[in-house]
Parts: sequence; C-alpha cells; structure tokens
Amino acid sequence: LDCGLFHIFDDDDRVRYVDSLRAVLPPGGRLYMLCFSDRQPGDWGPRRITQHEIKASFRDGWQVDSIEARTIGTLNLDPPGALAWRVSISRT
Repeated sequence: LDCGLFHIFDDDDRVRYVDSLRAVLPPGGRLYMLCFSDRQPGDWGPRRITQHEIKASFRDGWQVDSIEARTIGTLNLDPPGALAWRVSISRT
C-alpha cells in the first residue's frame, strides 16, 4: 500500500522504488497506490504524476490494472482535497 509516497520521488529514485517493490512483491502480488495527479491545479506542493508516468514506471514486470481519478482529503487546500490517482498494479 502506497499512500502518498510515489509522487515524492525524482526520476532516479522512482526507478529504485519500483525495483525495490519488484524484489519484495511476488508474482501475482498487488500494489495499491494513491498519488497526486497532474489534474491538480497550481504549482506548489507535491509533484504531479501523469497516468503515462505511472504506466511507464510499471511497464516491465507489472500490469497496471486500473487508474481511477480520486480526491485525497486535506485540510490546507481550498476547496478541501487534492486531485489524485488511485492505482491498482499486479506483479507479473
């Protein structure tokens, strides 16, 4: 379960993160992820992630099962909530 971690990594760290997941998650295992979306307006706060970035990061040895638009509840945004992706990914 990744709730708000994936979007903090730069490109190099993202590769290491996915490699680490591959090392510990057996084939058939699942990763559920919630990350900031590129649909979120503004330029402050966490890095925004595109669907393409998710699919590219998990292209080898993974199956992206779903990417759904969601909102992360927050107290410091007006209106409350940040636009996010809820992702389900299977290890192949």
